[in-house]
Amino acid sequence: MQCPTCGEYGDLVHATVKKTGQRVIVCAECDNLWAEPGSAPDIDASEGLAEFLAAAGLADDWKELELLARLPPG
Repeated sequence: MQCPTCGEYGDLVHATVKKTGQRVIVCAECDNLWAEPGSAPDIDASEGLAEFLAAAGLADDWKELELLARLPPG
């Protein structure tokens, strides 16, 4: 699935925050993140990966995430 923020440039990926176990969706291109992976990604519901990780007391680093499957095209 393409990112609603950066359009054709980014793929959305399911991921788990390693230290908290929280499931998220993240864009591989623009680093926007959706903390509620059960709903359709919406621009208004996104936040930056760096801000999300900082709020959880984690480093601003993709290594904090375990990447899972890409969202299917849709």
